[in-house]
Amino acid sequence: MAKWSIVKRITVYGGSFTSIMKHMVLAPAELSWSCSFSAMHSLVSTGGEQALKKTAENSYSVSKFISRIDYTGLVEKYRRDGNLSAAYDLLQSLQDKNICLPVSVFNNLLAAAGEQNDAKLSCRAFRLLLFQAGKPLSSDCYLNLARAFINTDDCVHLLSLLKEVSESSLPCRLIVINRTILAFAESRQIHKVLMILEEMKEWECKPDVITYNSVLDVLGRTGLVNEMLSLFSSMKEDCDVSLNIITYNTVLNGMRKACRFDMCLVLYEEMVQCGIEPDLLSYTAVIDSLGRSGNTKEALKLFDEMKQRDIRPSVYIYRALIDCLKKSGEFQRALQVSDELKNTSSLDLAGPQDFKRHLRPHRR
Repeated sequence: MAKWSIVKRITVYGGSFTSIMKHMVLAPAELSWSCSFSAMHSLVSTGGEQALKKTAENSYSVSKFISRIDYTGLVEKYRRDGNLSAAYDLLQSLQDKNICLPVSVFNNLLAAAGEQNDAKLSCRAFRLLLFQAGKPLSSDCYLNLARAFINTDDCVHLLSLLKEVSESSLPCRLIVINRTILAFAESRQIHKVLMILEEMKEWECKPDVITYNSVLDVLGRTGLVNEMLSLFSSMKEDCDVSLNIITYNTVLNGMRKACRFDMCLVLYEEMVQCGIEPDLLSYTAVIDSLGRSGNTKEALKLFDEMKQRDIRPSVYIYRALIDCLKKSGEFQRALQVSDELKNTSSLDLAGPQDFKRHLRPHRR
């Protein structure tokens, strides 16, 4: 049975906390991290939280002795009460003393700050979480940060945060910035996405092809095709960025969705001339565009080329071809394509998983 020893009184701030501490006995030093006392828990629920907070701020030895569970409870209490600044201050104080609380505590604070549209506190909480977690953050963390900026155009704190990340020694710093851009894109804050991209060009951590592809994607999905083409042109002029199949597929799909069918064949030919081999997404976009523009001859030519390269067409391509052939009055050819579809095994057709596989590198 382990022996317990009486230790001298430890002077701390807060009368109620001192009166409790003077009657306590402490476990041996090696157990100090794991001890949690019911008296400490009662402080959080009976108004003694100031004692714990002052202890964290002013006494390193005692703050290490107090269980993380007690501090976690206090931070969560501040958050539930809506006192987010107090929760942040306590987390910052503990982090300065190398006392780490569970990542979920930081997540909860970041989510609460986002709900209150507190942009400044969201950036501060995100920074704490980023350097505390020690592992990649979830998509929800980035979305919570982005939500805090929906109702404001003031991005001073956001740009300051991302610039600090850019200049940090984090091995994943570019991924952090790219995922932040993606989160702002998903929350439809297009202006802020473009602003971050422009600022990045002056930072230590420059935008890469994934950064550009993410911005191209959001511009295409929102119908801003002129802005997308302008960015695409600037990428060609940037010697540090190499365009890839995802770049061309993103622009191709943007043009197709905007019914700019004239540009699709031009982009396709340019891609081939650059030595980039078209894939399932490339053929799908350009064949559909050619068919809808009435250029059935070129559409059928690329359809045959696709099959010769052993790239399985999807049901969508077959149906798009059949539809455009009927509209152009080529009923016999439409019947032939329809019969070919009926005689094709489902195993020989591209499915949703094939499209997802081609999109996966873009979502890094």
